[in-house]
Amino acid sequence: MLKFNEFMTEQFDEMIPVDSKFFDGNLENLNAELDALTDKPYQNAPIMLAQLRGVLERFGIQLPVSAQNNFLDLGAELVYLLGETEHHLYIVYDTNEDGFVDGYAQVVTSEELEDLLGMEADELLDSDRDPITMRPSTWYAKRDDDAGNSDEY
Repeated sequence: MLKFNEFMTEQFDEMIPVDSKFFDGNLENLNAELDALTDKPYQNAPIMLAQLRGVLERFGIQLPVSAQNNFLDLGAELVYLLGETEHHLYIVYDTNEDGFVDGYAQVVTSEELEDLLGMEADELLDSDRDPITMRPSTWYAKRDDDAGNSDEY
């Protein structure tokens, strides 16, 4: 548990401490899980944050508390330095017209980060996907079976 002064300094820290021995051996697995995580849209940004935290914590990476404030916006681009390594955690997300959140997150090197920062968000996010249609409120209602026997309902 953090003391109050540690919490206040962590809130504005852009470097996330990592164990480099554990981190280097699992970088490909981490990026693969981040790809799977951001493959589909989310209902809102805080849900995406919760899923992102879950994946990162399995690999020993804890997002700082300050990240939570950014996920209350409709879209953001975040970069965190990962410890004493040459890698950065790059996160970008945006809310589409249908109200769902598309995101992208990867652990990248400094050179890859420069390329990503120069790109438009539309190039990274799946913005040309089909709009998501919501189920009607009666989709779960009981229906007659194909045999015509409705006694069980």
